[in-house]
Amino acid sequence: MSSDKSRPRAQWPEPTVDAPKYYELSQWMVDGVARSTDGCTVETDGICEHGHPSWLLLLGYV
Repeated sequence: MSSDKSRPRAQWPEPTVDAPKYYELSQWMVDGVARSTDGCTVETDGICEHGHPSWLLLLGYV
């Protein structure tokens, strides 16, 4: 069994907006739509056209 330390991690651009509050993350999971780390609207497991992941993806919720 391999450990998480041996798996490569995606290199995402630095966030350009403040991190969302917990209740926002919860609502995005229900809605199926989220914000990326630069403020674009994306799917919960999506990456925007600028290469920024959704906050849910970055934080490991999806």
